[in-house]
Amino acid sequence: MGLFNILALAVNAKPVTLGSAMSSLTYSFMAIAVFLLIQFFGARFYTSCKERYSHFSLIFFVVLATLSVLSLILAFLLKPQEHRLFAGVVGGVFIWTSLGEISEHMGWYSSGSRGAVAVFLVSTATWLILALTGVPLPVLGFLAYPLLTWGTLLTRTRVLAKWGATSFASTLLLLIMAAFSGGSLVAGVLIGTRFTALLAGLVFAVTSWSIMEIIWERGMANGPWKPKN
Repeated sequence: MGLFNILALAVNAKPVTLGSAMSSLTYSFMAIAVFLLIQFFGARFYTSCKERYSHFSLIFFVVLATLSVLSLILAFLLKPQEHRLFAGVVGGVFIWTSLGEISEHMGWYSSGSRGAVAVFLVSTATWLILALTGVPLPVLGFLAYPLLTWGTLLTRTRVLAKWGATSFASTLLLLIMAAFSGGSLVAGVLIGTRFTALLAGLVFAVTSWSIMEIIWERGMANGPWKPKN
């Protein structure tokens, strides 16, 4: 089954040593650095091009959607299971950026609407059913990243919309996200496999990005999406 295949990839049969922990930490930091650099520079690039070209958002949307499909096709062509899953996750990054972030900037949907929450819950339930029925690993990885990011986004959006960016609730959310991101990184290092280290780094990066977005909402710093005055 797909979910059990993922768990099998995450299990390390060998005892964790200092060398394996340092290796896992290195791969986690690599994943974190790549994700955050892409987010920062991609946001700046998108904002700059959108100011110059009126149809750039639609072009960017199509390009990212195409890359997501190509990544999913590549995932099925690879033989090692962990490579197949990771390629699927990369495709999920592209599809989320296209359908989740760019489409919201274009005004196609609102992440804070009740309809979005309902669709997310149905999508998560569908993913769990697929994971238990033996769907191929690339598909699970392809869908897992958008659901993780979407869930984090919806939680942050709903909390800030109801209580405000400077409320105690948003501060509590910051602390929970910080604990979750730190815990995922520690778990990836302790398990000691390259696969879990990369995924732990990705989870850490996603939650860290959400923490930074709350900071930007508080007005403590300017986010990379904000155009220059």
